[in-house]
Amino acid sequence: MSLLTVSNLTKRYRRGGKVVTAVDDVSFHIEPGETLALAGPSGSGKSTIAGLVLRLIEPDAGRIEFEGDDFLALRGAKLRARRARLQMVFQDPLAAFNPRATVARVLDDPLRIHGIASRAERPRRIAALLERVGLAADLAPRAIHEISGGQRQRVAIARAIATGPSLIVLDEAVSALDVSVRGQILDLLLDLQSQERIAYLFISHDLGVVRALARRVILLDAGRIAESGDARAVIDAPQSAIGRALVAAAPRLKRTTQDAS
Repeated sequence: MSLLTVSNLTKRYRRGGKVVTAVDDVSFHIEPGETLALAGPSGSGKSTIAGLVLRLIEPDAGRIEFEGDDFLALRGAKLRARRARLQMVFQDPLAAFNPRATVARVLDDPLRIHGIASRAERPRRIAALLERVGLAADLAPRAIHEISGGQRQRVAIARAIATGPSLIVLDEAVSALDVSVRGQILDLLLDLQSQERIAYLFISHDLGVVRALARRVILLDAGRIAESGDARAVIDAPQSAIGRALVAAAPRLKRTTQDAS
């Protein structure tokens, strides 16, 4: 049984008196412990799919099954409990967090909300989470706006893993970072996946990053699936027009993939 199965997902918006289809009959699955990437240009539907999977927005049609349940049918306490198993890391953690909150507060919230640890236990759990993502425990009292972008993204990952999720949605989670920090965060994600069998839905426009992290990729164009398959095979020899355009837009991709082989 797949961890996540998305079937015929469709989402439409009304803009200026016209109906725009942001996601058009999209289907895919993710197995436990694997990474599926969604790639495509701006406006292709990547982030809308992320919002639908997380139930931040509701679809107009389609079905989502998560850990064997009809995810769209869950309500109230059952939905809150299942949300602990499905987490997200955003592109800009400074926008995702209250910038005046401390690192400790950011990590305390999921532990408290989901009843994972008592008040007395939470400082120890917070220190362990920081260590797990390569940060020192003494970072806990610092305000989010006082730490670097790379540190903030590590805190975002620590918050995501705090609830013991089986799936994390990563929406352009490394695109705002410089190259050296990006590599460190990708290594961290691979390490967490190896040790804890977390699955990722990895959303990106960067095919070089997709090739480094994902086993399978779906290329989106105007809300529809244009191409899908093994990430290296698709990126090395794209069959769709949008795939060829994405590869052409990444002039260093060919050299990078050869170096990685």
